[in-house]
Amino acid sequence: MRKYLLTLLVAAFAATAYGQSYVSISTINDVSASDLAACNDTSAYLGQTIITRGVVVTPGWATEVASGSVTGGLRPFIFIQDTAVGGQSSPWAGIEVMGVYSASNGSLQVPSTFTQVLPGDIVEVKGLVGEYNGSNQLSLVDANSFSIISTTTDPVISDTISLGDLNDNLQVNQLTTGEQYEGSFVTLENLTVTSVIQFSGNRVSFNVADASGNVINVSDRFLAQKLSSYSTVNPNSPQSQGSFVPPVPGTFLNSLSGVVRHDANGCTGDNGRGYEINPFDSLHYDVGYAPPYIANFERDPSVPTSNQDVEIICNITDYDGTVDSVCIAWTADNAVSIANMPKYAFPLSAGTTDEYEYEIPAQTDGSTVRYYIYAADNDGNESWYPTKPTTQALPNIEFYTVRDNGMLVYDIQYTMDPFGDSPLETQEVTVKGVVTASTKIGDLGYLYIQDETGSAWSGIWCVGIGLNQFYRNEEIEVTGVVEEYYGMTRLNVTSANKTGNLGTVSATVLDPSDSASYANFGWEPYESMYIRYEQPNGKLHISQTNLGFGDYAVSSSNTATVSHSGRILAGRQSTTAYSSLDVQLVTDTSYSSLDGEMNVTPIVVSDTMTFDAIEGILYYGFSNYRLVPRNNNDFIGANVTLDSITVANSPIGVVELDHMNVAYYPNPVNNQLTVKAPMDGVLAIYNSAGKRVLGERFSHESNVDVSALPNGLYLLSLEGSTGQFFTRISVQH
Repeated sequence: MRKYLLTLLVAAFAATAYGQSYVSISTINDVSASDLAACNDTSAYLGQTIITRGVVVTPGWATEVASGSVTGGLRPFIFIQDTAVGGQSSPWAGIEVMGVYSASNGSLQVPSTFTQVLPGDIVEVKGLVGEYNGSNQLSLVDANSFSIISTTTDPVISDTISLGDLNDNLQVNQLTTGEQYEGSFVTLENLTVTSVIQFSGNRVSFNVADASGNVINVSDRFLAQKLSSYSTVNPNSPQSQGSFVPPVPGTFLNSLSGVVRHDANGCTGDNGRGYEINPFDSLHYDVGYAPPYIANFERDPSVPTSNQDVEIICNITDYDGTVDSVCIAWTADNAVSIANMPKYAFPLSAGTTDEYEYEIPAQTDGSTVRYYIYAADNDGNESWYPTKPTTQALPNIEFYTVRDNGMLVYDIQYTMDPFGDSPLETQEVTVKGVVTASTKIGDLGYLYIQDETGSAWSGIWCVGIGLNQFYRNEEIEVTGVVEEYYGMTRLNVTSANKTGNLGTVSATVLDPSDSASYANFGWEPYESMYIRYEQPNGKLHISQTNLGFGDYAVSSSNTATVSHSGRILAGRQSTTAYSSLDVQLVTDTSYSSLDGEMNVTPIVVSDTMTFDAIEGILYYGFSNYRLVPRNNNDFIGANVTLDSITVANSPIGVVELDHMNVAYYPNPVNNQLTVKAPMDGVLAIYNSAGKRVLGERFSHESNVDVSALPNGLYLLSLEGSTGQFFTRISVQH
């Protein structure tokens, strides 16, 4: 009866909806068996605007996807099931809807009702059929594209399916059997947590495997899997913080439910996580049993000198029993295998019931100390720190290197973690490095430093305060907290200073056409480093002109597939994009004023463009490595004419210009300051706090409008290849 009523609703609304043809969700999703066998899962309606209807599966308040480009800071999503097949979970019948449309003023908006829908609501959607990482999505066309047309009291019930239909034991998507469940609400049974993946500081996902070893990632798209350290962004959320407690590897789940998304990999040429499951209710995790939980790990100091002992502290508890035994294994002998590392008792701290403490004695300068912690409960369930996937015979290890002369960037970046997380995540560190990209006019706009003599693992991104004072090639010392930002290791800096030295960092050459080199995080060692894309023989060609979100790609030919190409990002600066605004070659001219105002005239890339090499900083985000050129000068030997960019040189070792060579008047100045000097370069004005408040390119003479500046004292700076000049000016209106 329920299916019959839903079918009547489809018929009733099909004739009146926007005067446009209705297409069922099942029709949108359906892909032939032959296409799937050929690794093609693309919808026949991709890029088309359609009207469809579905029963809401995930409540609007449950979505938690932050977005700085959407008004309100939330990019909401819901999943719906096809009314044409009764509104229940069935093959091809589920789809994801993104509740964002572009308003007439260009801003991205969310319909007021979108985040308020509840499971069982029947909605009508006018949307553009799109694809994100291989997963079908509908995005709204305008403010009237989403409406609640009815409701039903029967919730959508999940389909119980086999994990092996989705992914294999290498987590590779199985298109021929799994694509039919994309967007659907499913239940998987008899799973074991194999690994827990912390990322971005306050987010977590985890992998589970079935008895056959097939693996799937359990992702955190919804409130149900947000940690207590996470602040919710959905204004309709019933909670201000998350409350999820991540499982321990070895935890057995009787069942796990959620909606299926696709993060394509394998034969599709992408490098995502395969099919993934997203629980949206706390009841979706049915836990059978769990091993001890090791938490609140601390190591002090993080990088010791040769006269410092290292203190290890953590809390260990057992939710369904008692902790039976705890030990720590460690060695400073690189010749000792993990299996043969000596083990020591890891005792409780005096006066505590769950805090354990151990001290590793001081070691010689340059020594690398490896260690891991083991715990077992009264039922014989085992856990390790760092976490050990259940599929591994040997534990993972933590490590540190003894440095009498201070740590290197290498010590922050080098990791044995397969996902690239820093071993010093959350810890405060102090490190020196040479600036490879700066915030100065004409440069990348973000600060990166690198070990001068380092190769792999030697670069890092710096964010925070006091970073606008540095120039390329200066050696600086920074103190900050190590954090993981969506898979990208960076330093959140609290203090930074110049050492007074200059250094030279040469670009590390990578071949963008060598897919084997960056598959499975193969380029992780080069994250944040100064990189040069170059072919061993011949030119680089634009191989992919628009991969979405500002990305394009280069390779050995203009017909190379994306899996044999290196991505490039330019022309965007937002909360999710960190590329240069001084690079002309972009995917779309709209970036001239979208996600930042470009400082150069945009040129849309074409597959006729070639280069001898392209340089920049290697960035990681949204499951892909990409090069971010710092400015036009990083395109070497281009067959297209690009504007030349001037980047100010460091004043270290540069003789300041004599005052007689520079004229600036009037001083005090009311509205307009005239500056004359025998040089080309950059003119900047800084306030008393050191923040740049005005900046522009300078050529011998400039009239600077200071009418918008508050009264006070300012620093006027002229920076060019022939010298540098500083002076104080007074603004008085």
